[in-house]
Amino acid sequence: MDDTEETAATPYAEAIGPLPVLRDTTTHAPAWERETSRMGVADSAAHALFRGVDPISPGTIFAKQMDRLPHALVPSLADLSSSITVVRRRREVGYFRRFSSFSEAFHDPVPATPSALELVLPPPYLLPPDGEEPPAPYLTKARDARQGLTGYLVGWHQGEYSSCPLALRGQYYVKAPQWWPDYEVPYGVMAEPPLVLTYAREELRRGDPAAWSVFRAEWAVSTAVALLQAYDERRVVLLYPPRLRDWIRSVGATNIAADARGEPDDEVEGKLLALLRLLDELPHTSAFVERLTNRAPNRRDRAGWVSVVLEVGREGSRALVDEDLAPYELPYSTAVTEARLAVPNPWGAAVARRRHLVRFPGGGDVPPSSAYEPVPPVSALPEPRPPTLVPPRRGDNAERSQRVPRRIVAADALEHGDVPDHRFDVLHHLPPRGVALGLANFLGVDADELERYPAGYLVSALCHLVVDVSQGVLSWCRTVPEEGSTDLEGLLNLVGRRALRDAFTRSLPRVREGAEDRRRRWSEVGDGYPEGPPSRRACLEEYPSGWGR
Repeated sequence: MDDTEETAATPYAEAIGPLPVLRDTTTHAPAWERETSRMGVADSAAHALFRGVDPISPGTIFAKQMDRLPHALVPSLADLSSSITVVRRRREVGYFRRFSSFSEAFHDPVPATPSALELVLPPPYLLPPDGEEPPAPYLTKARDARQGLTGYLVGWHQGEYSSCPLALRGQYYVKAPQWWPDYEVPYGVMAEPPLVLTYAREELRRGDPAAWSVFRAEWAVSTAVALLQAYDERRVVLLYPPRLRDWIRSVGATNIAADARGEPDDEVEGKLLALLRLLDELPHTSAFVERLTNRAPNRRDRAGWVSVVLEVGREGSRALVDEDLAPYELPYSTAVTEARLAVPNPWGAAVARRRHLVRFPGGGDVPPSSAYEPVPPVSALPEPRPPTLVPPRRGDNAERSQRVPRRIVAADALEHGDVPDHRFDVLHHLPPRGVALGLANFLGVDADELERYPAGYLVSALCHLVVDVSQGVLSWCRTVPEEGSTDLEGLLNLVGRRALRDAFTRSLPRVREGAEDRRRRWSEVGDGYPEGPPSRRACLEEYPSGWGR
């Protein structure tokens, strides 16, 4: 900001009078009279907003906005915006003049992606605190106003928004576009709304292409600054949606990290690119969000960030996850990897040896450590309880039943053909009751994908999974020499969480095809497919609402 711009505005309290005090109603009317007496204010859109929201006492609505602007400045006539009658901060002096010049030279439609050429204010964008930055509660309220089907793009200073009736908000505020949810930041992110929303609000309401081009570029810069500040202050990465990350890349990390002379800061640029690369590798599913939420259910913002650390290597800076989010295979930091392998056991060594075969979400050649929990040593296991003998049974096997304790399964491993189909058919009529969500949390898959199947199909797939794993372990044991084997990697490929998840997802199509095939055969016979178990009548008598409702 040069000297001419710095002298183009004076403090509001010196030029006009003291700011109104929100809690002191006696200051509202005098402050409003002083405001309307200024040149150009009575014809502004801000004046119409205050009059329209509360025509009886507009000074109260004016006081709500000015209460959030203790450092308000009176702009010059050349920098007087119709959307706001003051300048919010000293470094924003001259913004409206720059935007007017940009708008006059802008004749193209809104480009597909934003660029640095559409930024009105020059760098730097990473500025130290100056005491005039918006408080966090104001930014949170501005984000809340953007949510929902009736959300509006509101500046952090617009404290009068809550007093405006719903029927009138469309006349004075910018309606959030339909595509906005794809570019919104998570809850708790301190990203300031674009400046063009404050100084050119009416242009945005009219759909001016120049205003919307500046809006997108400024939003990309603001969210990138919030991403860097979150890491510097809290060592976390904010879970931005993919399209918002594309906007940030389109503006350019070099331009965002530039200093006052326009020269890029290599350290800041490398940090921003490392955080964006990590976000590309993290899963963006409802199951992953719930995994984060469960770590701190009392924190509403916990689903919007992940603890990270930057490690500098030969290839430059790389952001790594610095918290254990098992069972997800993520690019974990060295501290998390060493903590997982701290317990000496053959399983950890087997997992470490097969790390080169794992690919974490988003691709990459350098996999993280496995998410399998270490198996405790045998000495740490509890003492086995003595077997409980069952009463003798009648018949020739009575003597044998006294010697052999009762087990869960006293037969050979079952093949799929040995399980009667009607046992699976009974499971197909179970109500959901959270079965899909529970399986998604354990298997690390998207709950929305599992909810497409009935709960009975999910239970049937689990039954198939038990048989598949049992057969796989039995085959593996038969291939082990009598003197034993240390090929734990092979066994890990059979019973590891990743293998179980893959086997379960493969079983679902088979279960559905089997149920549809049996339903088709029943319909060909003519009796119809049994929509309930044989004991349906008894269940209907006990549960009058119907089976499975």
